[in-house]
Amino acid sequence: MEGKKLHDLKFLEKILNMTCDTLLLINSDNICVDAIMKTSNPILNPDIDIIGKDILSLLPQSTSNLIEQEFAFCRQTGETSNLNYDLPTDEQMYYFKFLIHKFDEEHLLCQYRDITQRSNMKYRLKSALTAQLEVGKVAMIGHWTYNLQQQEFTHNGYSNLRKKNLEEPEKIYLEELLAQVHPDDRKKMEIFLHSDTIEYSTFEYRLKQSGIPITYVRATKYAKRVENDVCLIEGFSQNVSDFIKNRNELEMVLAVVDNAPYSIFACHKNGTMAFANKACRQQNGLEEERDISNLKVFECLRDFTTKEAWELSVKKIISASGYYQYRCDTEYPEMDIIGSECSSLLIKNGNGEDIVWTIKRDISDQLRYEEQLLHSKEAAEESERLKSAFISNMNHEIRTPLSAIIGFGNIIADTPDPELRKEYGELLTANSNQLLRLITDVLEMSQMDAGKVRFEISNVSLKGILNELSLSFVAHDELPSIIFDIPEKEFIARLDRGRVMQVLVNLINNSIKFTPPQGTIHVGYHLNSDTIRFYVKDNGMGIAKENQEFIFKRFYKINTMDKGTGLGLAICKSIVEQMNGQITVESELGQGAIFSITLPISEQV
Repeated sequence: MEGKKLHDLKFLEKILNMTCDTLLLINSDNICVDAIMKTSNPILNPDIDIIGKDILSLLPQSTSNLIEQEFAFCRQTGETSNLNYDLPTDEQMYYFKFLIHKFDEEHLLCQYRDITQRSNMKYRLKSALTAQLEVGKVAMIGHWTYNLQQQEFTHNGYSNLRKKNLEEPEKIYLEELLAQVHPDDRKKMEIFLHSDTIEYSTFEYRLKQSGIPITYVRATKYAKRVENDVCLIEGFSQNVSDFIKNRNELEMVLAVVDNAPYSIFACHKNGTMAFANKACRQQNGLEEERDISNLKVFECLRDFTTKEAWELSVKKIISASGYYQYRCDTEYPEMDIIGSECSSLLIKNGNGEDIVWTIKRDISDQLRYEEQLLHSKEAAEESERLKSAFISNMNHEIRTPLSAIIGFGNIIADTPDPELRKEYGELLTANSNQLLRLITDVLEMSQMDAGKVRFEISNVSLKGILNELSLSFVAHDELPSIIFDIPEKEFIARLDRGRVMQVLVNLINNSIKFTPPQGTIHVGYHLNSDTIRFYVKDNGMGIAKENQEFIFKRFYKINTMDKGTGLGLAICKSIVEQMNGQITVESELGQGAIFSITLPISEQV
C-alpha cells in the first residue's frame, strides 16, 4: 500500500539516512558500538573509524567533561539531554547540539547536530546588534513606535527628552511631547506624524526645555504597519544639535566668504571651477544663479586667457610649496579696478583632491597712491631742477643787462659827445628792456603756477589779429621776411584776444631768433568745425627730434649760450593749455619748424 511506505522496514534505513543527524550508540563504558556519520568536522567525520573507541577521548577535555556529566544524568534519570557545546579545532571553532537519549539499560543514543553556521550567524547578529546599540548611544539615536489611534509613543534607546539612554522602553503621549517642542514646530510635527501621503520622510524640530539650551532633533519615519487593527508607525530620532551648530557655523563662514569684498574662487587642478563668490562673479560677468561646475577657469575668468596660462599658474603654486603670492594686473574698468594682489594655495577637499583657492584683493587705491607719490617725487625733483636752472639762468641773465646798465650809466654822464651819448643811451634802453622782459616772464610764469591768470573771452576778429600783428613786425633787412596769410573771409570767434596775441608774438619772436635774414616766416590760421589752428612756420635751422619733447619745458635752451630765460615756449604752452588748447611742433633739423596752436572756438553770430 502507498500509505504504509514509512512503516515498511525495507525503507526504514533510507528514511533514516535522509532525515537524521549523526547518530552514535554508546555503551555503559562510553564506547561507540555503532554509528551513522553525517558530520564532517576534523574530529568526527566519515573518514575516522570511531567504532570501538571511547567517544569522550576523541573530544577536547573541556567539552568531554561536560558531556560525561550529561551521560551520567541520562543513565540515572532516563531523561533526554539537549545542550549546545563548543568544538575547538586547529582550523576553526565548531558548535554542535548533542541530544542524549537513554536507548536501553546498556546504551545511550546520541544525536550530533552541527550548528556552527547558525551559531556564527547568531553571534554576528548579536555583535551587530551590540554595535548598533553602542553606536546609537554615542550618536544619540533612539527608536520609537507611534500608535496613531492612541497617539502614544514607545521609545527605546536614546531619549532626547531625558537626555540619556533608556534602560527600559518608555511610553509618552503626543500631547506630553508637544508641550516640550518649540511652539513654531508643533503643528509641523503633527502633520509629519499623521500625514498619509509619504510613508518615508524626515522632519527636524526643536525641543525647548526650561534651563536647557535648545535641542535640535531629526526624526525619520520609515515604516507603517497594522497590528490587531491598530496602525503603528516605526521611526527613529537623532540629536543633531552639534550638527546644526556646525552647519550654522559653516553657513556663516560660507556667507562671509561669499560676501567678502575680495574676489575668491576655487578650481580643480585641471581648471574646472568649483566655487566663485559674489565679487568674483560680478568682476567676470557670471550670474549668481549660474552653475559653474562645468566651466573651465580659462573660459570664464579674465585672469587666465588660455589653458596654458592656467597650467603655468598651477606649476608656480606647486613649486612654491602650495602657497604663491603675486600681482595681477587684470583691469576691470566697469568696477574701477586696475590691479589686484593675489594669494593662491592648495587645499585638499574631503576626497583628498587638491583644490586651488585664490583670493584677489583690490589694490587699485594703493597703486594710484603709489602713482601719485611717484608723480610727487618727480614733481619735487623737477621743482628742484627748475630751481637750480632758475638760479643758474637768473645769475647769467640778470647780471648781463645789469652790468651793462651800471657800466654805461657810469660813463654816460662823462661822455661829452652827443652821438656817443645817444649810442650809450640806446644800449641802456636795450638792456633795460631785456631785464624787463626777464622780470615779466618770471612773474608771468609765477602767476600761472599760482592759478592767478585770468582770461577775458570776447568776440574777436581773426583777420584783425593778423592785421595787428603785421603792423607790429615791420620789415627789416637784418630780419627774415614775415608773411601773414590773411584770408579774405572774415570770422568772429570767442577768444581771449590778448592771450592769443601774446602766444603768437612769442612764437614769431622765437622763429625770428632761429631763422636767417634771407629766410621766411609764415603766420596764419585754419578753421575746422569746432577748432581753430594758428600756425607760425619758418624755414630756419629747425629742431632735432631728440630735443622737440623738451623745448616746452621751463628754462630749457637747446644752446645754453643763447640769450633768453628759456621760459618763452613754456609760457606759451601753459597759456594754451589753460585755454583748453594744444601747442605742438613739427620740425626737421635744417628744414625749419611749424608751431601750431589748436584752440576750441565758438562762432559769434
